[in-house]
Amino acid sequence: MPSRRQLTAVVGACLGLWLMGSAVQADLGYAQHGLASYYGKGFHGRKTASGERFSQYEMTAAHRHLPLGTKVMVENRETGAQAEVKITDRGPYADTKRRIIDLSKAAADSIGLVEPGVGPVRVVVTAEAAKQQKSPEEEVVYEVQVGAFEHSEQAAAVLAQVQDWFAKVYIAPRHGPAGEYYRVRVGPFPTKAEAQNIATSLKRGGHRVFLDEVPETALPPEAPQPSSGSK
Repeated sequence: MPSRRQLTAVVGACLGLWLMGSAVQADLGYAQHGLASYYGKGFHGRKTASGERFSQYEMTAAHRHLPLGTKVMVENRETGAQAEVKITDRGPYADTKRRIIDLSKAAADSIGLVEPGVGPVRVVVTAEAAKQQKSPEEEVVYEVQVGAFEHSEQAAAVLAQVQDWFAKVYIAPRHGPAGEYYRVRVGPFPTKAEAQNIATSLKRGGHRVFLDEVPETALPPEAPQPSSGSK
């Protein structure tokens, strides 16, 4: 999405391969260095390239080339703060030689970029989009990610907050660009509508979430068995 802020800092050219054109294969570990900006209130409620409505309170982002649905870890290179987000939109289109990603306001706030508006980041692919992972005949299920945390104690604290309201919540350890991290997820659910209802409730409770589509074979061993019921 076009940024509404002007750049206030200059960094060197992006390292590595700069991809142009349509969406490209997003291999795990693929990384880019450049600038991140963010978009928020002015775009809240608008339809994104994925067809989803943009929410400044969800952990999402816009990228020009990565397949929609790709998950990436965004690291603030000045502070080391990290956040995992889902690519749901296209952009940024301002200063394309240096800006590589537009974060939602929630994601930007998570890594300390709301006040400066723009900052240097590293973006690393942590999970491919569902369409890249699944076979043509494979079913997909839906989960709500309630956070991704560097320390297991942080994840456990969020789990404790959520599990009194939603029974199908679990922690999934994953290996990321800076070592192991811990996802907190609610699900899986057989329909997007069920997961969306959960996401809405969690956002009302102040949690920063995103809704994810997952092939059944890609569910981690910690995940509950898919079913039609939810608490």
